[in-house]
Amino acid sequence: MNESTTTAIKVAGDARSLQEAMDIMVKYPRKTPMAFDLVGAGEPANLTAEEVRRTRKISSRITNNELAFFMETAETAPWIQSKADLADADPDSNGLFPTMTDLYWHFAERAPKGVNFAKISKVLHLKQPSLYPILDSHVRRAYNPAAKALRSEYPEFGWRRRTWTAIRNDLLDARATGSLAALRKSLREFESTDVNEQERVRRLDGLTDLRLLDILVW
Repeated sequence: MNESTTTAIKVAGDARSLQEAMDIMVKYPRKTPMAFDLVGAGEPANLTAEEVRRTRKISSRITNNELAFFMETAETAPWIQSKADLADADPDSNGLFPTMTDLYWHFAERAPKGVNFAKISKVLHLKQPSLYPILDSHVRRAYNPAAKALRSEYPEFGWRRRTWTAIRNDLLDARATGSLAALRKSLREFESTDVNEQERVRRLDGLTDLRLLDILVW
């Protein structure tokens, strides 16, 4: 795929060229992928205390008391039994989208004060890194215009489900245009005189498509 003909990657209403996207990837904190993402998601239907602690690597700030809440609530959670992809979560169907909504609300409806949407989404993203976007205050603000634009199409949705849908739209677009494939190729072929930097950036190809888009929002 020729870089000059590659469609820009669209995230949260902004279009980033391949070079701009690579600049963001190169500057991304070097320790985070190794400590959070690339360790793996473990068993889809089994949440461990160590996995909850790992979310602190992306600033979840989950306390020990909140960790206990996640562990207790996880015992009765309607876990998704296999790896899932947000692209398959059609908001107009009765399949994966309602299932991911049920799992989210299993935690949200029981959450004590202090356990907000950001902490829940970071835990669920770790278990299903191709399905659950990392929704924190920054991502919520970035996607707010796109989520609001979906109100007439999905009047029954709150801002969370509309934001998931807006992110899904970006994911589908990035795959269809080939812009994500082009980004991955650039990551794999990245060269630097700094061997450590070169290895670090190339490893980012091991992240999910959803996580790559998340990084580009920043």
